[in-house]
Amino acid sequence: MQSTASVLLKKSILKPSGEISKDKINLVAGAITQPFAEMVWVTTGGDMETINRLTDVLVSMNTPADRGKLFKIIKMLYALMGLPFSEEAEPMDAAPDVLEYFIFSFTADFGEIIKDYIAEAQ
Repeated sequence: MQSTASVLLKKSILKPSGEISKDKINLVAGAITQPFAEMVWVTTGGDMETINRLTDVLVSMNTPADRGKLFKIIKMLYALMGLPFSEEAEPMDAAPDVLEYFIFSFTADFGEIIKDYIAEAQ
């Protein structure tokens, strides 16, 4: 079985220096957030109360104590909406600093995409 660091290195999520690759994490988060946000928008019918509650969960659970649980909730939401969870994103919870940046990037992307949907709907 491969170590956490070797998996993250192999997927270029960690640089050989041990530093996280923010560019790689941003790419992965961006790629998986678009279909997620689209399904949230479609399944809620653009209901901002529901979307705001989800956004609140993404923001309020983004703490060191809850981040791992939040990652599991995100994966569960993907499954509930019939979306595949990316193999590239799968190891993002393997290291605390990687997970922190991934959740930050995912949440920021989600907010931007939802803003675009709101603007299109008006």
